[in-house]
Amino acid sequence: MKISPQFRDLAVAQGFIAVLLFLLIPLANLYGGSGAHRLAGVLHGIGASMTLLVATYTWHAYYNYARGIKGARVKLEWRLLVTNVLVLLTVIIGNWLYIGYQAPEGASEWFKLHLPFGHWVVMEYKEFVSLMTIPFGIVAAVIIRRFAGMDEKRPEIRHAVGVLLTMMWLCLLIGFTFGLVLSKWKGV
Repeated sequence: MKISPQFRDLAVAQGFIAVLLFLLIPLANLYGGSGAHRLAGVLHGIGASMTLLVATYTWHAYYNYARGIKGARVKLEWRLLVTNVLVLLTVIIGNWLYIGYQAPEGASEWFKLHLPFGHWVVMEYKEFVSLMTIPFGIVAAVIIRRFAGMDEKRPEIRHAVGVLLTMMWLCLLIGFTFGLVLSKWKGV
């Protein structure tokens, strides 16, 4: 079976975006300062990186599901479960990091004084968008589980799952990118 051109183009674009972002991580770390919550930052960064990689892997499992290949639904369910668990763990660790961010004389105060855009737009937007991955992933998993077997007769179910997975992946990408930018503006 041949992958249709629009899926191939999307896969190539996702691959290039992911490679570019992961190649920029060491460069961005050159400019990072030392922070009091370095362990939380490292764990959150590793969690965010792993989550984005696994979510990309999950999204690519959707291709076979969208084409109706036998056994693809089960693979997609498992990958989506792993992605959702990683998202929850990364959010929990991010909340641990957020305590230091909001602490007196923390990065939040520095941003509000020197770069209000960094806090009010980038951080708040990043926080909101990153949290949106949770409902997108859970709803996609529920739809896959709830309508198992019916998705062959009703392609709109597969399309809805595709939209949810795309939104989840885009939210993860935005959160990852903005988090990287924020951590390098002021050693969070």
